[in-house]
Amino acid sequence: MIGAEAAIAKGYAAYRRGDLDAARAALTPIAHVRAWHLLGMVERQAEHFEAAAAWLDKAAAKDETNPEIANLQGRVALDAGLVVEAEAHFRRAIKLRPDWEPALTGLARRLNDQLRWHDAKLIWAKVLAQVPDDPSARFSAAMADLETGQIEAAEAVYTDLLNMGVEDAAIYFMRGRARLEACRVDEGLVDLETAWAMQPEVHSLKTLANALWMAGDTRRFDAVLQGVPHELALTAVEIIGQSGDLDGALDAWARMPEDARASAAGLSMKAALHREQDDSAASFDAARAAYAIGPQEASIADAMAAAWLMRGDGREALNVIEPFRRDDSDSQDWLAMEATALRVMGDARYDALVQMDNHVRVYELPVPDGFATIEAFNAAFIEALAPVRGFTTHPLDQSLRLGVQTSRDLVTTPDPVIQAYIEALKAPIQAYIDEIGCSPAHPLTARSTGAFRFKGCWSVKLTGGGRHVNHVHPDGWISSAYYASVPEETVSGEGKAGWLKFGEPPFKTQPELAPQKWVQPKPGLLVLFPSYFWHGTEPIGEGSERITAPFDVVPT
Repeated sequence: MIGAEAAIAKGYAAYRRGDLDAARAALTPIAHVRAWHLLGMVERQAEHFEAAAAWLDKAAAKDETNPEIANLQGRVALDAGLVVEAEAHFRRAIKLRPDWEPALTGLARRLNDQLRWHDAKLIWAKVLAQVPDDPSARFSAAMADLETGQIEAAEAVYTDLLNMGVEDAAIYFMRGRARLEACRVDEGLVDLETAWAMQPEVHSLKTLANALWMAGDTRRFDAVLQGVPHELALTAVEIIGQSGDLDGALDAWARMPEDARASAAGLSMKAALHREQDDSAASFDAARAAYAIGPQEASIADAMAAAWLMRGDGREALNVIEPFRRDDSDSQDWLAMEATALRVMGDARYDALVQMDNHVRVYELPVPDGFATIEAFNAAFIEALAPVRGFTTHPLDQSLRLGVQTSRDLVTTPDPVIQAYIEALKAPIQAYIDEIGCSPAHPLTARSTGAFRFKGCWSVKLTGGGRHVNHVHPDGWISSAYYASVPEETVSGEGKAGWLKFGEPPFKTQPELAPQKWVQPKPGLLVLFPSYFWHGTEPIGEGSERITAPFDVVPT
């Protein structure tokens, strides 16, 4: 019988040459922390993540001061999708060896994946102090820069990487995004087209098509969609539908291969297009066929629930909705669908869930510092917003119709007037949170910690006939509308033009559900409400203009 050291060396050699069975045979009989550590590496290589975690837990219990074991535990946890555990392991490794690049990189990438960009920036700074020239680290750190508003810094990194000869579609894609946010639309489009040509995939197709649409370049928009690979045909159908051409989208759907049309995703897309056409029968048939194939998929279940609601069967809709509500209790989409089902049923639980008058609240924005009146502020605010609108029409995947939206998050836009607006919002937001309370018995107030952070802020300029279709804000907790300017017909109340409405779903139910609450906008008015409330606007008149600056907040 060979000794422990020889067995460990034999097991490591087998691991290195890829003979995992031989590595297990050599290492499993050995009661030694290094053997357990190696077995964790072996099982990770075999993608047996539960077994890998068990061996590493055993090793960590024996050697609590080994950062390499803690770091590997973090990587295995990430492999298994256990992101909370992964972060804890990486942080423990960093505590044991504060400047150790592998653990710092593991934590930074985990924070990027969780979109915790401000936290990620702090860790990436430590990574780059260790490996300042590493292209992968620089690329990922620049992502955090871009998402926290450091657009110019991010673009400079991407440009430098390309100049160094690091040719990668992802670098062109991210530089394109940075240039679009900086309102350098033509340059951004060139980068996005390069990324798409190098690596055609769903995200680059959606981003490029959306940018071409907002830039008003319908020729290139059509050309991109007509030239997609077969495997992206369904994404092209979705984009055509978002452009408002429902008949064209259904024609494109009909031209897809039979296996794509018969898939759960293909049938669900057909259901969504018919829903937009108010064709409840066709939508129901397609949704039911999709649901029979993939009932566990959220998008397919959403199509099925909507189809039941269009037929007036709230109970069947609830049967579809309830498992997803249990699994994701903070989902604003599922909360909205549950509320709609309860309202269709005439169930008293609807009023308890919505509490329309209590949860929709109106405030006067405090006059921001540096301005004598709200009128003076709004005039300066409107002027400050103009340079951050780089496009000519609305996004494809938003509620806006006939208008334009700012290209970058106003929270990270350095203009002092815009920052004065962000600062002025904090008092009414805090007042709203305090007023609604923190009862654990309601899904809105149960999330309250008493504190908040902005999830995003943007500005919308509606033009003649412009409106917002009914929608919710899936990434928010509390949402808003702030009015910097409104047209005369909104102020006069004529036909409720430009008024904000609540409670009306974006599809026709049986019975048809009308708006339950209206708010008449005026300059300086701030409206706060739960992100799961259906809300939209009536169109403004021809020749009119309306400028708002909505935002979402989430608890901290």
